[in-house]
Amino acid sequence: MKAFILKYYKLLILLIAIGLLAVFLLITFNHKSPAKMIKDSQSSHESAKILDEASEIEDEGEYVIKMDKNEVYSFQMTDNKDIILNFERKADKWIYSDDTSIELNQERVDKILNYLTDVRFLNVIALGDDKESDSYGLNQDSPVYVIKDANDYSTYISLGTVDEKTGQVYFALNYDFSNIYVNSGKLAGLHYYSITDLVQ
Repeated sequence: MKAFILKYYKLLILLIAIGLLAVFLLITFNHKSPAKMIKDSQSSHESAKILDEASEIEDEGEYVIKMDKNEVYSFQMTDNKDIILNFERKADKWIYSDDTSIELNQERVDKILNYLTDVRFLNVIALGDDKESDSYGLNQDSPVYVIKDANDYSTYISLGTVDEKTGQVYFALNYDFSNIYVNSGKLAGLHYYSITDLVQ
């Protein structure tokens, strides 16, 4: 009788283990990676919507910028055509400073702020000087994103290249190219928006 109970007890443990493994695999393969979504958005007609969705997924790594979106009073971004766009908050509404007659999609501006106010890094590459930063696609001409707070303090984010193998993106802060930050790939989503995506 004891052997019979032991046999079925082992079988029950084995079935539970298989069930837990199946649940783990299901969660793992269904987990949305913002970096993968951003990469996939490049070939999609609905790319801006995919970028919006990716902006809401929690990124990996440690914070280098963490701000409340309400603390941002103006920002600047480089769009996918390398056009620099300027935005400012006026009476709780975002306007396009370069042409105030354009009605902005306020929800989309909010999604862009998700990227700019929550910036994380997985690793820091310390270079001896700025000369080596070109190999990471980072220099004075790199796409730049600027957030300015109520105290008129500006933070500059320069985006470099995306690693083809890992999907990770290199970035620098405040034009200091001697320290290269490695982002999981989510931050790269900023450079895929265009001005037409922001028009209401």
